[in-house]
Amino acid sequence: MGVPQRNSSSVRLLIVDRDQGARKTIRTSLEARIARPLMIMETADFDAARALLSDRSFDVVVVDLDTAGGLAGFSELSGRAPTVTTYAIGAANDVQAAVGSVRAGAADFIEKPLDGVAFARRIERQFIEPHKLGADEFEGLIGQSAAMRALFDQIQRVAPSLGPVFVCGAAGTGKSLVARAVHARSRRKEGPWVTLDCSGTCPDALLRELTSADGALLRADGGTLFLDEVGFLPDAAQAILARFLGTSEVSTLEGVRKPSVRIIASSNRSLDELRGPTGLRQDLFFRLNVLTLEVPALANRAEDVPALIDVLIREANRSVGGRFTRFNTGAIEALAAHVWPGNVRELRHVIELLVTQNKGDLVTASLVAPLLRSTPAASDEGRGAKTAADVRPLWMEEARIIEEAIAAFGGNIARAAAALEISPSTIYRKRRDIDEAAANVA
Repeated sequence: MGVPQRNSSSVRLLIVDRDQGARKTIRTSLEARIARPLMIMETADFDAARALLSDRSFDVVVVDLDTAGGLAGFSELSGRAPTVTTYAIGAANDVQAAVGSVRAGAADFIEKPLDGVAFARRIERQFIEPHKLGADEFEGLIGQSAAMRALFDQIQRVAPSLGPVFVCGAAGTGKSLVARAVHARSRRKEGPWVTLDCSGTCPDALLRELTSADGALLRADGGTLFLDEVGFLPDAAQAILARFLGTSEVSTLEGVRKPSVRIIASSNRSLDELRGPTGLRQDLFFRLNVLTLEVPALANRAEDVPALIDVLIREANRSVGGRFTRFNTGAIEALAAHVWPGNVRELRHVIELLVTQNKGDLVTASLVAPLLRSTPAASDEGRGAKTAADVRPLWMEEARIIEEAIAAFGGNIARAAAALEISPSTIYRKRRDIDEAAANVA
């Protein structure tokens, strides 16, 4: 039975063999040869193998016929994973077992004693191909989970429309990539793509971008204008944008212009927040919220973590000259189990730290664990309950949070405000109030 080639980001294997030496041969050969994240599970028990095939998905299953109780047991295991590539292993002189296992669905019969290098080369040919756009990639977005497949489908349905698109999702989920995917799949894909960072641009500059002849709105004529974090638009800019969406007209110093522009907006605030008193003008909100795409948090698509790791580790290797290509089971499971409050952006940061702080080509759980413990979500869990002596005045806590955010963004108050989901003017006001409170204490 032939084995189809498959383009895969990670390789998930199950080895069913009571012979510990055989399992070790397969594992070490694969880890030495395969340049993809590996998740290898082993069991010496037939019943455990049945349970694993019922609960988890694998790319390859290797079954020792003696451990399975013969061809009948092999057929049962193979039947539990009909779409998985399954190999039978057994004695070299057992021709009947070799023929029977192939008839029962085995991709091939592997003779014992095992040639681990030959088997690893076989898996490499099947799974490891030059990285091309695969089933787990869509316009730069990575994922095979149900949530991401649904998002890809929504993008394809929304893209051909001419209406505004609103992209919502938590910080770090990839909203800008979703916006670019909509543009790339639209009838305007040959037109300009213009991005306006509403959180990192001062109010006066935002107004100029929406009204001047060389501003973003006019530069996007024939294409798409992406308003990143649209909730930070000042009221005057919101009024201009609402008028444009209603009339297609823009008043400039040179007169009224009518550019043909599709608007895509994003926000890490929920739609309910943006519709509320601290959000967008009601007329603008309803004109923007015509076609909505919600980007899922990474915690809600943990099965996509291995594929993301594969892409991010190659990017990090190219950036800093690293050569990490393989992840053992413990490392994959630790990364997949992490909550990722910062979503894909946080995962990228962890992978970059991993490559810059370590050497080698195999990522183990011991390399990953310290990086995950250092994240805010993990460290908060270990602090324990505060006592009365730990409680500080609210203004002190606000001062700490604000200054840490500003430092994290290299002194850029606009970006710090965006991360804190407040306006830059609120930061200036709170810093003034904090200074006054500190002076009173002194």
